[in-house]
Amino acid sequence: MVAPAYSIVIPVYNEEDIIESLLVGICNDMAQLGVVYEILVVDDGSYDRTWEILQIASERYPFITAYRLSRNFGHQAAIYAGLTMAQGKAVGIMDGDGQDPPEVIVQMFKHWQEGYDVVYGVRRKRKEHLLKRFLYFSYYRILRKIARIDIPLDSGDFCVMDRRVVDFILSMEDKSPFLRGLRSWYGGWQLPLEYERAARQGGKVKYSYLKLMDLSIRGITSFSKLPLRLAIFFGGITCFGALLYGLISVLRKLIFHSPTYGVGAGWSSLILVVAFMGGLTLLLVGLVGEYIMHIFDSVKKFPVFIVRESTKERGSILAPTDEVPGERGNEESNGIQGPK
Repeated sequence: MVAPAYSIVIPVYNEEDIIESLLVGICNDMAQLGVVYEILVVDDGSYDRTWEILQIASERYPFITAYRLSRNFGHQAAIYAGLTMAQGKAVGIMDGDGQDPPEVIVQMFKHWQEGYDVVYGVRRKRKEHLLKRFLYFSYYRILRKIARIDIPLDSGDFCVMDRRVVDFILSMEDKSPFLRGLRSWYGGWQLPLEYERAARQGGKVKYSYLKLMDLSIRGITSFSKLPLRLAIFFGGITCFGALLYGLISVLRKLIFHSPTYGVGAGWSSLILVVAFMGGLTLLLVGLVGEYIMHIFDSVKKFPVFIVRESTKERGSILAPTDEVPGERGNEESNGIQGPK
């Protein structure tokens, strides 16, 4: 059996309306590359006919392998599961909702052959409604400002990565992986590739606002120390303000002999200050708790995913070509340089 040159990882969750047409589109576009490739579809605990369709597709096409997780572990965990199974020299990631065009991932593989370590998609235009577009726009810019690394704007998980990058991500053994951040942390030669993100081809949107919030918090707490620094700053300012107010009150009493007011006076102001300080304390404790949760997940050593079952043993196909499949060009001879 010839080892695949390329791997494509696709996480899916209740995509019975889309997955068959998506796989056909990918196969049609990948055929032009003329190399050995494999498609790894990770069913993240679907309860519709998705797994049944994947079994049929795996029987029909020997280069498609499907893995069914024991429950819904989440989008990032499903991608991580696919990365652990991928054998290709270059590994592509695309969503299972049909919004990532197969023809673009073909372009990404071609750029990988030129010597790039990572080729990632940058969304030139989104088809979501106004509120979600605004949230995505704001989040990526906030994350880029506060992160310790340079995380590209408007880029999701849609990409092609060299085997070295994939091995690095897996070696981290991150229990709460934020893959686009780990990909950026690696560095190397990375090429942005703009594309227009299409509307969902069918089915329902799986990323609710709560899931998007969870992903955004994971990204911020994984790659930025700024929230902890802000907690220290606000805590220091609050303590200093309280000490200053206490000192002023004592001086007013000793020097100016300010009268002591009745019990009812200033009650609203007191309650307002106490409520504000209590809310601020809970917020900062919760913020610190997010960082502790990362440590807690690592210490427990729970697996990121559990595979319940998979389709028949993986095969591969070799399209007619006289070239060595999947070999990258010699960077010294062809003058390839990193992105400027």
